[in-house]
Amino acid sequence: MALPRYTRLARAYEETVDAHLERTYGNRRHKRLRTHLMRCLLTTLLSGQAPDSDNLTSHLRSHLNRLERQLAQDDYRLSKAWYETKIYGASQNTVASRWQINRRDLRMLEQLWSDTGYEADEYTKLLAKVEPDWPFDVDERHEELVIWLDDRAIEDIVLVALEAYIVPRKGVKFTETYGICFGSTKTTDRERPASGRYALRHIDIRSVHIQLRAVGFSNKVTYDLRSLETQMAVATHLFPQLDIVGDFHTHPYETAEELREVKGWRYSSGDEAGIAEWVKPLKHMGYHPRTSLIVGIAEGTKRISRPGRFKPNVVRFSVSKYHFYIACYRIVGNRYSDKHITLNAVALPGL
Repeated sequence: MALPRYTRLARAYEETVDAHLERTYGNRRHKRLRTHLMRCLLTTLLSGQAPDSDNLTSHLRSHLNRLERQLAQDDYRLSKAWYETKIYGASQNTVASRWQINRRDLRMLEQLWSDTGYEADEYTKLLAKVEPDWPFDVDERHEELVIWLDDRAIEDIVLVALEAYIVPRKGVKFTETYGICFGSTKTTDRERPASGRYALRHIDIRSVHIQLRAVGFSNKVTYDLRSLETQMAVATHLFPQLDIVGDFHTHPYETAEELREVKGWRYSSGDEAGIAEWVKPLKHMGYHPRTSLIVGIAEGTKRISRPGRFKPNVVRFSVSKYHFYIACYRIVGNRYSDKHITLNAVALPGL
C-alpha cells in the first residue's frame, strides 16, 4: 500500500538524515544530533514553518522547504488537525474527517512526537514564537460568542452616529466615528463528545466610549492611540470592574437603499487590516478584545416597521427616518469572523 503524502515526505527526510549521519560520523552513534534533526522535521509539520538551525545541511533544508511549501498549498490541514487534537482534545477520527487528513499521517506525527520526546509546553511556546495564522480556523470552531448590548450602549451608539451623520463638519456632509466598548465577559467551558472542549462566552457591552480625537472621514476613521491609552487609564481608576471587550465604528451612507445594496454593515478590507495593529498594544496591557461593532447608518424614505434580527450577528431598527444596522464580528487573531456569534439588544423590542 502506498504511503500517504506526509508520511512519505517524512520518511524521505528521515532517510536523508540517517545517510548524512552515516556519511559524516560512520558507525559512531550521534543520537542527540539525530533527535535534533528529527525535531526540525516535527517543528515544520507542527507550525508550517521550517526552523533555522545550523545543524541542517543544504539537502536537509531543501527537504524541509519542500515540506513547508506542501503544507501551505494544502492550507495547513495536517497542522490544523494536530492542533485541534492537542489543544482542544478532539479525537483523531474527528479531526481526520474534518480536515480530510489520512489517519496514517496523524499516526506518523504522533510517533515522531513520542520518539523526539516533545512536550506540550514546547508546542505552545513554538506557536507563540512563530505566530502562524492558520490556528484561527480551528480556534473559531471552539468558541461561541453571545453579545449583549446594554441600554446605555444603544444610547451611546445612536447619539454619536446620528450626530456625525446629520451635523456636517468642515464641508463634509457626514463622517465615520470610532469608540471603545467597555463591558464584562462570562465564560463557560464545555465538552463535546469527540470534538473536544469549547468555550461559550457571554459578552455584556455596558457602554461605548467615543474617541474624540479619532480622525473621521466620510469613508474611513483612524483611531488615536493616545486617546486609547487615556481611556484605558481612566477606566482602570474609575471602573476597574469593566474590561475592554471590543471597538465600534460607523459606516454612513447617503440612502438606506445604498446601505442595503452594498451591505454597509460589513467590514471593509481596511477595517480588517487594522485589527492586528489595534489588538497588539491592548494585549500587552492585559486586555483581550473579542468583538467589533460596525454600525451602518443612512436616511430612509420611511421607518423600519419594527426592530428585528437581520442575521444572527446583525440587528436593524430606525430612529425617525434614519436606519441603523448594527453588526458584531468576532475578532479571531488578525481577522474578523461572523461565525458562531449572536447579537442581542434588550432595549430593542422583538429581539
